[in-house]
Amino acid sequence: MTPNLLTTGSRIRFDNTDSSTTTKPGALPRKADILLVDDRADKLLALEAILSSLGQNIIKVRSGKEALRQLLQNDFAVILLDVSMPCMDGFETASLIRKRSSSEHTPIIFITSINNSENHVAKGYSFGAVDYMLTPIVPDVLRAKVAVFVELHKKSELIKQQAEELRRMEQAKHERQMAAVEDRLEAETKRNRFFTLSLDLLAIASFDDFFIQLNPVWEATLGFTVDELRSKSLLEFVHPEDRTATAEQLTMVKMGSAPAYFENRYRCKDGSFRWLGWTAAPFPAEQLVYIFARDITARRSAETEIKTLNGELERRINDLTEMNRELEAFGYSISHDLRAPLRSIRSFAQFLREHMGTNLDGEGFDYLQRVESAAKYMDLLLLDLLQYSRLNGGELELVPVDLDAAVRDVITSIEREVEDRKATIRVASPLGSVNAHPATMRQVFYNLISNALKFMPPSQPPIIQISAERQNGLLRIWVRDNGIGIAPQYHHKIFGLFQRLHSHEAYPGTGIGLALVRKGIDRMGGKIGVQSEPEKGAHFWFELRPA
Repeated sequence: MTPNLLTTGSRIRFDNTDSSTTTKPGALPRKADILLVDDRADKLLALEAILSSLGQNIIKVRSGKEALRQLLQNDFAVILLDVSMPCMDGFETASLIRKRSSSEHTPIIFITSINNSENHVAKGYSFGAVDYMLTPIVPDVLRAKVAVFVELHKKSELIKQQAEELRRMEQAKHERQMAAVEDRLEAETKRNRFFTLSLDLLAIASFDDFFIQLNPVWEATLGFTVDELRSKSLLEFVHPEDRTATAEQLTMVKMGSAPAYFENRYRCKDGSFRWLGWTAAPFPAEQLVYIFARDITARRSAETEIKTLNGELERRINDLTEMNRELEAFGYSISHDLRAPLRSIRSFAQFLREHMGTNLDGEGFDYLQRVESAAKYMDLLLLDLLQYSRLNGGELELVPVDLDAAVRDVITSIEREVEDRKATIRVASPLGSVNAHPATMRQVFYNLISNALKFMPPSQPPIIQISAERQNGLLRIWVRDNGIGIAPQYHHKIFGLFQRLHSHEAYPGTGIGLALVRKGIDRMGGKIGVQSEPEKGAHFWFELRPA
């Protein structure tokens, strides 16, 4: 069952775990948070339904501002961000997300139907997107993409947890050692306390790169005795791949006066290497370098694991990007190439009916008509699919479009159908002008008016009213009819691909018309909706920016 729609900023949970509870050391990582950002409730509901099977925490918000507030409270595995939103669009939201240090690396997937031109997609990636998906969303592909980021987030959280545990252990060890040191302070007051009792690696080296003095921690860390470390140049213990860089760092230290920090791999007595972080401070007057070092092997190991995970993430992103290209090419090809054989089937069936029909009995003639009708319907279906595919690809150039002229062109093209149905079409001129793609704008009006003519009770003549009004700086266009209406629970469904509420026999069609309308409006940067109840007609509206 699809979850009920929650209010802005709501959190969807699938267990009783409080997201604010910190994961205890050694416990399994808590469920990842996924942020869905879209000003349309129906799209949020659809994304939630697709991702609910992942079993993670889903947070839905209706604006960029709400998304930024959520980022102050939560660390998200991935953000699914709509490009076209009022007040603050997806690109601006993504830019602000990236400006926050806590979320500058959070994966962002743009989900949009506005544009997939190279410039538009490049703009999305320039704001830090890791992917750019166009609706209609393929559920399995979206789940696979989000699952990758969820898994990586969980691994990163596990690494952080392990690092925190390591820090606690080191702190506990440090506290134990400090306690032991305090017991020895009285007996060692005449010694060099700083060198002897320090928990870090302390040393003094000459300008010719030999150790002069080292504290006992060096032997505990590397296994070499103090005499063994002093017998050779300290560079001889450095990993061969790091030796040149270390020599350059030491040269710069001896030429300057400020402390410098660098990292390298240092050899242990058992032949292994440990990562050390060095802070070296020169004293030129004494020709000495004072050295403070720490064992950072655990931290570098964690960084290496993160780098490996990032490489795997990049590989998967490339694979998913290529998969998206192949799916788009396949959809266009199957719609285009299948029309030729269907037209042949229809033509041959029509020829047989017209020239050989008298030689067929009633049943044979009926079968032939069914073949011709099925081929005609299939050709219409593929034509609609081809138009839908074209809306997905390529850039739509938006120019000022006179809505009155567009409506007149559409009514003229279906004049015969209007007369046959004895329909009345009332246009509240002037409708105004909008920034739109002319052909797509006419396609929108054609489908809405055709639906208004079609979905009528048999004995009732259609009455269609077309009007426009200004609303929040946009132009809202209404197409109202007196038809059979649509139950509220189906309002979100009718704009989906191949969605039908009635049988083909009762109301013929392909189930693609309203999907084309929604796709066209989305690509032109607008919104669309419907107000309707059964037997009270349907009132469709869409909003675009006025020219």
